[in-house]
Amino acid sequence: MEVKTKDLWVFVETNPDGSAKNVGIELLTPGRLMADKQGGDLVAVVLGKDVSAAVKEINEHGADQIIVVEGPEFEEYTTDAYTIALVELIEKYAPTSVLIGATPNGRDLGPRISCRLKTGLTADCTELDVDEETGNVLWTRPAIGGNLMAQIQCPEHRPQMGTVRPGVFHKSAPVEGHATITSETVHVSPEDIRTKVIEVIDQIGDETVDLEGAEIIVAGGRGVGSPEGFQIIRDLADALGATVGCTRSLVDAGWLPHAHQIGQTGKTVGPRLYIACGISGAIQHAAGIAGAETVVAINNDPNAPIFGVADYGIVGDLFEVIPELIRQLKGEAKKTKLPPAWADHTPTAYHIEMIPPKHTTADLQKDLDLFCEKFTRFTGDGFITSITDNAMSKLCFHGSEIIRECGLDAPEDQVLLHLNTFHRKEELDRILEDAKSAGIRNFLVISGDGSDKMHKLQPEELGRTDVPVITSVELLEYIHEKYPEFILGAAFNPYEMPELEFPKLERKLAAGASYIITQPIIGQDAQMDRLLNEHPDLPVIVEIWMSKKLYLLADVFERDIPEDYPYDPMETLALVQKTYPTCGINFSLLPYKTQYPHIAETYGTHS
Repeated sequence: MEVKTKDLWVFVETNPDGSAKNVGIELLTPGRLMADKQGGDLVAVVLGKDVSAAVKEINEHGADQIIVVEGPEFEEYTTDAYTIALVELIEKYAPTSVLIGATPNGRDLGPRISCRLKTGLTADCTELDVDEETGNVLWTRPAIGGNLMAQIQCPEHRPQMGTVRPGVFHKSAPVEGHATITSETVHVSPEDIRTKVIEVIDQIGDETVDLEGAEIIVAGGRGVGSPEGFQIIRDLADALGATVGCTRSLVDAGWLPHAHQIGQTGKTVGPRLYIACGISGAIQHAAGIAGAETVVAINNDPNAPIFGVADYGIVGDLFEVIPELIRQLKGEAKKTKLPPAWADHTPTAYHIEMIPPKHTTADLQKDLDLFCEKFTRFTGDGFITSITDNAMSKLCFHGSEIIRECGLDAPEDQVLLHLNTFHRKEELDRILEDAKSAGIRNFLVISGDGSDKMHKLQPEELGRTDVPVITSVELLEYIHEKYPEFILGAAFNPYEMPELEFPKLERKLAAGASYIITQPIIGQDAQMDRLLNEHPDLPVIVEIWMSKKLYLLADVFERDIPEDYPYDPMETLALVQKTYPTCGINFSLLPYKTQYPHIAETYGTHS
């Protein structure tokens, strides 16, 4: 077929309720990059009876155009109706490439379309790219039983077509869409449809499993020993709110249904967290977890191949390791005094607060250079940089933006980003994704005081209908659920009425906070004493106001403080350290040229 455009098409399947299936939205991510390399638009095609929900979601994930075909004949998938419709559309628009999810329907549909169009089809792909010189798609798929990866091109025929495994790619963060929506009418006569859908059975058996859409998966292999031994995998999954998976050998042995199987002959998955328990890690299984963001392996064999693909490995007996993990998750084990990220860090919990440049700064480059200088020096001296988010209601560049744009090295566990509720949903997700990409995993989550110049995160943006406003509690819940790899902290105000502040603290802890940073204190405080007494195992970091201008804290203390009030921050620091020796320290408004050299000499790694 002669192509008319350089456009790349993604066929987006729909669910019975008209929403988009995950794999179609996932394919928009590589589709965007591929379309740009081919010099065309990214076009999504969706068929169904009422697909408005799917169209909305597609528009939020980067498509340039959405072609919609609706009609009663497309309410349920049938081979004939969908084949006729898509062949007609492809012949009309003549795109250069077509991507289809390798679902049961996609695996049925792809070969039929390619046959009618007399073009090639590369099935079951796990990687995609484009040769920019030729415009040829580079299709990569497992071959020879999964023992090698083959790269395939289709240089002579168009469109180039391939089916792609679900879970291989991740959805992009939602954006404000600007896609052109084109409605097409395709008539398929009843005589052309040779099959009739009588009933749709989602799953035969007692279990319905969505491995491809799972955020967390706990999977077991032969190392569990027996069907009874597999119960420990289910227990860990329950503790994490995860989905249960397994290897082919367990399905072949009849321990679990095929719906749980992960690997070359099972499902390809892309969760945020994949925990492999007693799995050797054969190449066929490894191919199925290539899209996982973080892989944790538990195996008593230190030479097991699974450790070659794992981000974190635990060499040990899973029947000893997993129960301890479950106890930790349930809060039954003894907690460390400091957050896990800082438990072995020296100095253990000395933070230095940094305020990024404001949007209204007169000399942005100068301010950025100074920020980068401070950041590099603080982290080099072993401190944790605590970067504020729109401090004092002034619109500032977020720390994650600066770290990304300036290419700063963010040492693991030496960066703490503040995050408040004055962001749009897409900006919030971008900040979190930037942090994850940079290896930053510590956040202080606060409501923030903001201003009318900033967008306040709305309940509907987080899918919340049960609260009138989004506070730090709801933000903690959102991040804890979507980004379980992050370590989250919350604020504690000892100057707030205790009958309000302590119940609020409990809600923050229940929402996912694992440590606390206080408002500035200047000595022994009754609320601090109560906090440490009621939560002896909770890591607490105390903020010390290092500016001599104590009057700037008048709102915090809720009383007038004269501008000439005598205040010695170094004396306060010594007093607080003596009073609360088990607490970490957060230096706030630390003068860089005068006080920092002394602080670095006293508390830096070289001290």
